[in-house]
Amino acid sequence: MASRGNEQHMKEAIENLLQSYSLKGKVNEKRLVAAWQDLMGKKIAKHTRKIYISHNKLFLTIDSAPLKQELSFARDKIVELVNERLGEEVVEEVVIQ
Repeated sequence: MASRGNEQHMKEAIENLLQSYSLKGKVNEKRLVAAWQDLMGKKIAKHTRKIYISHNKLFLTIDSAPLKQELSFARDKIVELVNERLGEEVVEEVVIQ
């Protein structure tokens, strides 16, 4: 069984590998897409057509005008929820399309 120290070293090694190959952003994006329904609920997930992160901005394509408006009022909360789920400050702003 691996010791806590070895687990930490492995985590750091993987983190460094992702950073060096510029993959960390894509990994976080995939984690977010996989967790979107759990994070935001079925109603929002059902109307979400596209999710991606670029330059610390979370871009959401929503197919419902009323829901777009509702989410635009909750942008700060979405940033907070996403960053909490991902365990780091990944998103600074939400763009709803």
